[in-house]
Amino acid sequence: MDFQRVTDLAAPQGHAIPAFLFSHTSPHGGAVICHGYGGSKEQMLGVAASVAEKGTAALVIDLCGHGENTAPIGPAMRDELEAALAYVRRFGRAAVVGHSLGGRLALMSSADVMVAMSPSVMMQMSPQGKWMFENLPSPGVQEPYSGYVLELLEKLGPVPPHRRPCLLLYSERDLQALLDGASGLQTELPLAEKRIVSEDIRPDVQHENGLIRYLPRWFNHSEIRFNRSACEIAGTWVAEHLEKA
Repeated sequence: MDFQRVTDLAAPQGHAIPAFLFSHTSPHGGAVICHGYGGSKEQMLGVAASVAEKGTAALVIDLCGHGENTAPIGPAMRDELEAALAYVRRFGRAAVVGHSLGGRLALMSSADVMVAMSPSVMMQMSPQGKWMFENLPSPGVQEPYSGYVLELLEKLGPVPPHRRPCLLLYSERDLQALLDGASGLQTELPLAEKRIVSEDIRPDVQHENGLIRYLPRWFNHSEIRFNRSACEIAGTWVAEHLEKA
């Protein structure tokens, strides 16, 4: 398996999309690996390696406003994801594996199959989640103001209904707002399969402070991209469903 930095991937707007590629001599399709809000391609290398080990070429990217991507953050990240999908289609059928915001983008993409790891789709963001975004901004995102993610989600719009295979992958003790959002996704996406990861996750805590009770769920949401079982499930599911697609 070969690992290299990609220098010839560009968005429709003309700017470069920084990326790494795990490739094989004879890959069985290609997958774009997409980080969440405040993340980077480096944080998704474990997911990419798990996907690549199953025989799928894996392209892991930095979305606009993140990592090495100096383009302004905004809904143009959907165009960047589509450009990355066009790139991996040279390997055959295409998948997207995304975490959090990247999971939401995956479900909105033109991929043949998609894996959404704790996708940021909810009925309403909790007060604790809003507080975290507004008061604990990530150093990994170049945003116009703390909490910009709320405006970004509105600009991106809802996940459109479709009948392509997708996997919704959550932690057993994930953010409740996201777990509640899964039912709506399964209604709009009839070929969606939901799975729950129960290994190596943080337990709930009992505390009078609601924010402290919320923190283990926040960590479980964030850390699912590092969870060995979740990565294994994602890689296997992508390989199997690209072959069927």
